[in-house]
Amino acid sequence: MRRFIALMSVFIIVIAMSFPVKAANESFMRVIPSLSISGTTATCSLNVYAEHTTDLIKASVVLKHGNSVVAQWLNMTANGYMFFSDTVTVAHGETYTMQVTLEINGVSYPIADIVKTCP
Repeated sequence: MRRFIALMSVFIIVIAMSFPVKAANESFMRVIPSLSISGTTATCSLNVYAEHTTDLIKASVVLKHGNSVVAQWLNMTANGYMFFSDTVTVAHGETYTMQVTLEINGVSYPIADIVKTCP
């Protein structure tokens, strides 16, 4: 019986340690911007997972060639989760930059620009 209790205790500890624990000040927000180019088609996408389903997400995505705006998707909004994806035609040998502005519940989050060259 003692051996059974000892084994069960170890089993419970192992199971408990396998579940993620969130610290009080830690956020589970995740932002995944992406720029891919295939042939002469560029795909701009943005996935945002907020911490809560009620969190207000506001985002804008701009694709630039140098200082010129090629395409822009402004003032997109969602609650809790946002998935955006769209395509635009680009030119061979040219370099493009995707810029993202993101706000969750009124707080701005810096997102690094993504730069790709069309082969």
